[in-house]
Amino acid sequence: MAYVEPCCCERQLPKLLREKTIFFQTSGDVTVAHLMKSIGCLVTGRHAMWLVAPDVDVKLLRVIRHWFAREWIYGLHLITNVPRYALVEEELKECPNVEYIADDMIVDGLLAFVGEHDSVAVQGAMLLEKKISTRMYAGWYGSRDSEKIKALLETFISKMNINRKIKKR
Repeated sequence: MAYVEPCCCERQLPKLLREKTIFFQTSGDVTVAHLMKSIGCLVTGRHAMWLVAPDVDVKLLRVIRHWFAREWIYGLHLITNVPRYALVEEELKECPNVEYIADDMIVDGLLAFVGEHDSVAVQGAMLLEKKISTRMYAGWYGSRDSEKIKALLETFISKMNINRKIKKR
């Protein structure tokens, strides 16, 4: 098991993920923004971002908006525990292909970039701020793990589909 520090996250995590499916831990000082910067570079071409997290804030949503503006992502599937409908609408109103729901069953999280040719995912604590305590993560990358990444997303895809059907009523 690897130990990842925030100072080395952008350099160390992509290297580890390229080698194999990994399990790693942090001291609670690696945030969602760190993870986005670390793994977002691994997927080339058009890709959508999946973020399942307990909460989001203005700062994180503005980072995501910047990623849309730079065309680093073309779609966002966002699920949080804390309902942030107004905040998400306000901050991402100009971004295409944004789908958001709140679900009180979300405890930890998942960050995934799903591309046409390759994908990457990290499952574990999606922290907005540093919260010092041991945090465990698992990571998958590339075509060798594409089926595992699809399996990770199945529950969240189902939640999004159910939400779409409810909205149509």
